[in-house]
Amino acid sequence: MSVDTYRPGTGELVDGRYELTSSLGQGGMAQVWRAREAATGRSVAVKFLRLDSEDLRRLDPYERKAELAVRNARFRREAELLAGLDHPGIPELYGHGSHLGMPYIAMRLVTGVTLRAFLDEHNTLPLAPAVAVAWQVARALACAHTLPVVHRDIKPQNIMIDDDGIPTLLDFGIAKPLRADVTRYTAHGSTLGSRGYQAPEQILEKEPTARTDIYSFGCVLYELLAGRPPFALGEDSGLIDKHLHEDPLPPGVYSAGVPDVLDDLVLRMLDKKPDRRPAIGEVLDVLAPLCPRPGDPEPRPRTHPDPTAPCRRPEDAPLTARPEPAALFTPVPGASDEEWLDAREIERLCDEAESDIAQGKLGDAGNRLVGMTERVREEWGVRRPLVRRVWRLAAERLRQAGDFGSAEPLFQDIVDGLLHGDGPAERAERAVLRLRVAECRLAFGEMEVAIEAVQVVGHMAGGLPSDLAAEVEDERRAVDGQITARLADPEGPDA
Repeated sequence: MSVDTYRPGTGELVDGRYELTSSLGQGGMAQVWRAREAATGRSVAVKFLRLDSEDLRRLDPYERKAELAVRNARFRREAELLAGLDHPGIPELYGHGSHLGMPYIAMRLVTGVTLRAFLDEHNTLPLAPAVAVAWQVARALACAHTLPVVHRDIKPQNIMIDDDGIPTLLDFGIAKPLRADVTRYTAHGSTLGSRGYQAPEQILEKEPTARTDIYSFGCVLYELLAGRPPFALGEDSGLIDKHLHEDPLPPGVYSAGVPDVLDDLVLRMLDKKPDRRPAIGEVLDVLAPLCPRPGDPEPRPRTHPDPTAPCRRPEDAPLTARPEPAALFTPVPGASDEEWLDAREIERLCDEAESDIAQGKLGDAGNRLVGMTERVREEWGVRRPLVRRVWRLAAERLRQAGDFGSAEPLFQDIVDGLLHGDGPAERAERAVLRLRVAECRLAFGEMEVAIEAVQVVGHMAGGLPSDLAAEVEDERRAVDGQITARLADPEGPDA
């Protein structure tokens, strides 16, 4: 049997591990089956790469071979990405391989309804379930962005709400790791994403960034709040033009009771310029206070599934999302919440963390400082130099560990609120911190922001004493080198 004509069937044992029980559907590039894992008896989802799709048949042999190579590579990368993403809102990987020449991925089976079907049935949603869905999806997206990975196809059809009300972000088939060393799998000229949810830069075939997902997620959040998309799904050409050039009305225009803060958030998420959109951390900061709380009553009218249930009854469906940095680190001895912090102990930790960072070690002292940033600021204020030192070392520790999503807001907060004065030393530190922010943004593919920062810091260094200017210039060249490496990628900007 040719791999091109092979079709999975009920009762078939895939790779000796998964017995297929029923088809769950198929798209242009993949088909998904429900299966039983032979070793454990649990139900799983098995996703196969389609090699018999109509669009492949239309290609000549040379083009078909090239397209199959891209799809196979993407499929392998999807498995690698799922293996690195640990969040209840993202299906975990159970296994992957090849069966009779057809690549497959086995993952957690998510049952329930798609957000598309949920919205079609419950239009317009009350505020509580709308925010509950958005907040939970945002947490899953934050996990991906911290890796960092950009999903590139966020839409209601790729979000499943299970019977417990927990939304799951599906289909990382065209997701892209935002690292300079990652192989590119899509030639320039391929527009990815889905009609009505593509960011302007996707439509224009420009480099995707984490802010690309923010735009698509903004379209989803708009629909959750307003009961309709930001732009009517009419003719392709008109819809594309609106996403490129037209500003949507606030969702509150179409649905009473949408708070101004959500109207503002959604419009900023849908900004045409990526660097003006909020990061996923800011999206979570806005959504969290509006989310249902433990003990809140069930919303009316009722919906099934009820996406507020995980928020109202976390003990029934615990959200074991990737913990916040403070939960990852050991508290300082003798520094319980009821006691004042010991400045000498904090200085000792800073000295130890500084030494570890200089040696490239991921030491415990830096970990502990990460968990103390907010507390030292609350207890000692924003002007004490030790507070700035804690924040700087915590941010450097996160940067060193590759957690750019957590490091960037710390660096930015130092610039905005903890670094005072305008002497040469402060200007030099401010310049380096700008470069640190740029480096973190660059990790998420935000090339233009990084280039602008390198140019601005170059001018700033010109007004510094020679010794400080040399230090800033060393840092500037390092970031400039990272930009050059990305620009020199011979495979093109898309992947």
